[in-house]
Amino acid sequence: MNSLQVQPVARKITGIRWLPPRAGNAYTDTDLYFVSGSSAKHKELVLWTTANPDFQPTDDDKDNDDAESSSPLATLVAKVKHDGDVHDIAAPASDIVATASSFGMISIYNIGHTDNGDSSLSLREAVTAHKFANGEPAVATSLSVQPTNSADAEIASCGEDGRISYAPILRLDALQRHEVDSTVITGVCWPMPTQLAIATRAGQVKLFDRRAPAEVQAVFVDPSNTYEFECIAAHPSQSFRLATGTDTGAVLLWDIRNPKKPTMEAFNVHESNVWSVGFHPSDAAKIVSCSEDASLAVTQWVSDSDRQSRGVRHLSGFFNTLSVNCFDV
Repeated sequence: MNSLQVQPVARKITGIRWLPPRAGNAYTDTDLYFVSGSSAKHKELVLWTTANPDFQPTDDDKDNDDAESSSPLATLVAKVKHDGDVHDIAAPASDIVATASSFGMISIYNIGHTDNGDSSLSLREAVTAHKFANGEPAVATSLSVQPTNSADAEIASCGEDGRISYAPILRLDALQRHEVDSTVITGVCWPMPTQLAIATRAGQVKLFDRRAPAEVQAVFVDPSNTYEFECIAAHPSQSFRLATGTDTGAVLLWDIRNPKKPTMEAFNVHESNVWSVGFHPSDAAKIVSCSEDASLAVTQWVSDSDRQSRGVRHLSGFFNTLSVNCFDV
């Protein structure tokens, strides 16, 4: 990443997700699409497009003086009001996005494109996935799509009610709910298609078998510190590796090959709450994170034999002092 482009949107952005390529498994589209979600005064879901940098002129094709001015920025192509603050976004397909809401709802939106270049964003289905015992809605804090090529892939969510919920993306009316914790669950991910992992405000990571989600497979904590976990992510190819972000600014890397004796390494990356964390999809030796401290960071983690390669690179706008709430790679 050689440059950081900034585009003001006059919104509090609390969710963002690139859409999978429309052209198949490779990003050969000349235009890329992503979706952002906002909170507070403006509760919206917005579809954006930006030029694919792989199809932009190289320095050999243009004067260096024009390089900065010709850098593409995003263009708003469609938007729709969202029921509650957007807390998370998932994009299981190039024409489908799912959101988690402060009203405890999981919503599915369809994205349409016409031959003349127009695009649309429309609500297809929504269901209340999280609520307290008194019936009041509980914030749906996070969601994650099952890593499978099945047409009936599931989406899982977690919430402030201590429950995980899941349903096939195409059939939200088949939603199932399970109470698995007495505290706020801040993050959920799928290490494997049959396994769910959650992070809790009490500083615990819990594993569940999707086929018996009411039973906890394993619980992991850091006995040397008292953390509140804000987020969790699974390694894209090594199901035994997890990353969690904490309220202190640390990023924790877990190796759970031995569930009875997991190993954990802490990286002091940020100075405040880590709101989102994720392994780089094409270079999983890097962990990306963003924080209340106004920074986006890339942490290089490697085996002991290459320890000298470790390090943290921070990316931030020079004048930005506001929290970086979300990212996608």
